[in-house]
Amino acid sequence: MSTRPLDKHDLYELCAQSPMRDARLIRSILDAGRRAGASAAVLGEDFCGSAALSEAWCQLHPKGRAIAVDIDPEALKAARLRGREHARLTLVRGDASRQTSRVDAIAVLNFSICEWHTRAALVRYLRSARARLNPGGMIVCDLYGGSDAFSTGMIDQTLRLPRPPLEPHPLAHLVRGLKVVYSWEQRRADPFSGRVVNAMHFDARPSSSRRGGTPGLAIIDAFVYDWRLWSVPELQEAMLEAGFATTEVYPRMPDAVDSEGRVYVAPVEDPASIADGYNVFVVGRRERRSTARGHAR
Repeated sequence: MSTRPLDKHDLYELCAQSPMRDARLIRSILDAGRRAGASAAVLGEDFCGSAALSEAWCQLHPKGRAIAVDIDPEALKAARLRGREHARLTLVRGDASRQTSRVDAIAVLNFSICEWHTRAALVRYLRSARARLNPGGMIVCDLYGGSDAFSTGMIDQTLRLPRPPLEPHPLAHLVRGLKVVYSWEQRRADPFSGRVVNAMHFDARPSSSRRGGTPGLAIIDAFVYDWRLWSVPELQEAMLEAGFATTEVYPRMPDAVDSEGRVYVAPVEDPASIADGYNVFVVGRRERRSTARGHAR
């Protein structure tokens, strides 16, 4: 077991991500749009950060592969520190819109689709993403929204493990004996331009019962984001303009989980079923067969 010091990437993964749950959901959504018995899939994780989702994908699918892309060298250094570069997981430093490796699914999570600030840039990226997808592939992006989406303020949450699905977290030992408070701050928000500035803060302090173990860590502005908060219909329209055959919206939690851990999820049919203050997946699917004879476009 690693005894390396706790860092901000650990706290981000523990507090703000559910990589195994998301890997299961993405595979379930992908399989719903592919032919029965389709082979193990290749995941492209754009804006990958420390590549936790890609690692979960490889753990979930023994024959699956992942290509994790980020332009930030610090994020990729964190991924390598965690041993996330191996035969089935490739780390790539570069612009997500300039990638060419063929994949079956592209994941743009943690609201990273909002890194594109103009519609032109968004559509340009989506076109490049579609070109990377094998027939029947998909892109999945998460978005938040609701009546308070452009409200400013701070939300504090205390980390509680395990989180759904109920599985041990591989980094849980790093915060044993600590009380971890994660703060999400929407610092600025302009509903006319759609621009928001968000920040994440972490405070990991010894709990009252702690004796020895991991030292605490407090970080203000661990991560700061300047985003264009796209709405669901804006993103769907951009996907269709970029050439995706269909779009769907999915909840971020599975509808059901079987005894073997497989998850099942269906597209949202009634928007009223999604709570105000929502967090959803928006999916764009490529056609199953190329429209160009003998070639994938």
